[in-house]
Amino acid sequence: MMTKRNPSHSPFGANKKFLTGFTLIETIVVIAVIGMIGTFAIASFTNSRRIRDLTASGQNMLSVLGVAQSHALAGDSSLPWGVRLEPSRFTLFSGSSFAGSTMTTVYNLPAGVEIANVTLAGGGTDVLFRRLDGRTGNTGTFVVRIAASPGQTFPITIDASGRTYRTGTAPVLTGTRVADTRHRNFTLGWSIEDSITMTLTFSNPPGADVVVPVVMTPVTPRATYDWSGTTVVGGVPQVLRLHALSITGSNTVLSADRDCRKNTKKLVIAIDAKTIATYEANCTTVTVGAFGGTISEP
Repeated sequence: MMTKRNPSHSPFGANKKFLTGFTLIETIVVIAVIGMIGTFAIASFTNSRRIRDLTASGQNMLSVLGVAQSHALAGDSSLPWGVRLEPSRFTLFSGSSFAGSTMTTVYNLPAGVEIANVTLAGGGTDVLFRRLDGRTGNTGTFVVRIAASPGQTFPITIDASGRTYRTGTAPVLTGTRVADTRHRNFTLGWSIEDSITMTLTFSNPPGADVVVPVVMTPVTPRATYDWSGTTVVGGVPQVLRLHALSITGSNTVLSADRDCRKNTKKLVIAIDAKTIATYEANCTTVTVGAFGGTISEP
């Protein structure tokens, strides 16, 4: 006898509705979920990009401030150097003011990143580093921030020594060495217009002294003198600049720039065997030699 098949047990019976695909409502729900996931992904990507731009901009700002101070410390162009802060850019410049500068380099911030909350001593938006000692009177703070989200910032602090750093992460000075440039002027009371040789004698205990003779130029009789160089002593570079502020037939004002962050050896400076000055290993202690005249610190 033939048995009748129950349609409910047939793959072609009542259960066929499970094989016909998504309903319209289900399709709409899936599309909505995919849309929300896409929106969250785009928002997350955008925020991540902004944070990367913010961090890169803050680090670049610190780097350019450091470049300005380095130029000032080196006495480049015989001028102070500074950085002007504006909402969408910052500018490296030379000279005692931004308005009078003939050498500038502009750095534009990425879209969506801005400089804000500039609070500098003396007001204004310029950070100016003094020639040869790198210090600044424009101490204070400002932030680099995401314009659309002002709470996301890269805060920067500038202190009187010219150090610039992310606020709250001030570099710790180690040891007893003073971290600035020691700039001295020597009014000799005699002229170097006809001098031949400058001699630098570096102490290197327990090894022998390192003696560096420097032939002085331009040729005599000279009206100017400007020498700078680096001597490696005991594996440590010693950096020095000597230049005349004035030379007459009877007098010379000689300027010595010796950065205490880059010099660790005792040094004796002499011209034609006439001792001008002796710098101790701590760099900051200077003794005037028999022919050093009068010393002053600008």
